[in-house]
Formats: sequence, structure tokens, C-alpha cells
Amino acid sequence: MFVGSKKEFILINNLTKNWSEIIGKKYEKLCYPQSVKFAKIEKNATLTIGVYNPSVGFFLESNSESIVERIAVLYGFKSITKIIIKQDPKNIASDKATEIKLSQAQEKNLNEKTAKVADENLVEVLRKLGREILQK
Repeated sequence: MFVGSKKEFILINNLTKNWSEIIGKKYEKLCYPQSVKFAKIEKNATLTIGVYNPSVGFFLESNSESIVERIAVLYGFKSITKIIIKQDPKNIASDKATEIKLSQAQEKNLNEKTAKVADENLVEVLRKLGREILQK
């Protein structure tokens, strides 16, 4: 369960949806936006990026200003002012995304539950989450 503020949730959700555009296709699977913390001055936020590989961490650290600028261009204002890199070791080769297969009844039920949602991106995320939950 997410325990941060609504602003933090909205910002981290948008960063996650646009991560490939922000970080680049080459690095999108090697790191992720871990958290966003707002300073006392409300317009300043710090983005923590979890990285799976130390060399990627070094690259992101040395290019943090350009990442901040890409985020600013995406949102139209400078929402992130600082980036922190945190190592999060993970075996990426064994974590390849696999298509989750549900029964026809489960898939139909999932599609019916999300049919009234207007935002296609949200529908996609909800269905993916639903498949992961139903698989377990």
C-alpha cells in the first residue's frame, strides 16, 4: 500500500508511465523510479531512482541534470530538482516479463470490470495488475 501524499503518488505514477521516455529504452529495464519526496518548499522534489547495476547507477548519477531536464520538459515545469541513486541488486535475466495466461472466464471477468474506464493507459495497468493478482 502506498503511504505517501496524493501529490507524491500522482508524480511517481506519471514518472512510471513515462519512464522509457525519461530514461531511454536502453536503461528502462535497469532502473525504476523508487520514490518522490517533496521539500518544505512545495515545488521542489527529490526523485530516488533504484538501479539494478552499479554501472547504470554511475551513468545516471553523472547524467542526473539531463534527466531532471527531461522530466521538466515532459511536465512543462521543473517538478524534480534533485536525483538520488540507490542500488537495488536484482538478477534481471531471470526477471523477464512473461505473459500471464488466465482462463477465459477470468479474462472475461477482468475485461468486464475494466470496460467502463475511459483512460486506455489506466485500463492497461489495471488489467495487468488484475492478471498478476488472479495468477496468485
